[in-house]
Amino acid sequence: MDKRLLRKKVESAKVRVTDARTTIEALLAEIRVLPRAEKMTISSTVEDAFEKLRAALSDLQELETLVKGDRD
Repeated sequence: MDKRLLRKKVESAKVRVTDARTTIEALLAEIRVLPRAEKMTISSTVEDAFEKLRAALSDLQELETLVKGDRD
């Protein structure tokens, strides 16, 4: 794959991950005011999604480092 295209895809994915993270953080703030019974189910689902998002972001950062290393 063309390195420029790969870098572009990495940057695009980073933007999408950041947007998703912002949305999830806003949802978590809204969940905090829900009644406890509703909170438990929704909260664990959102927290699971947030953990997956963190893992994806970590992978993305690793890829970005590899792509930057290829520039040399």
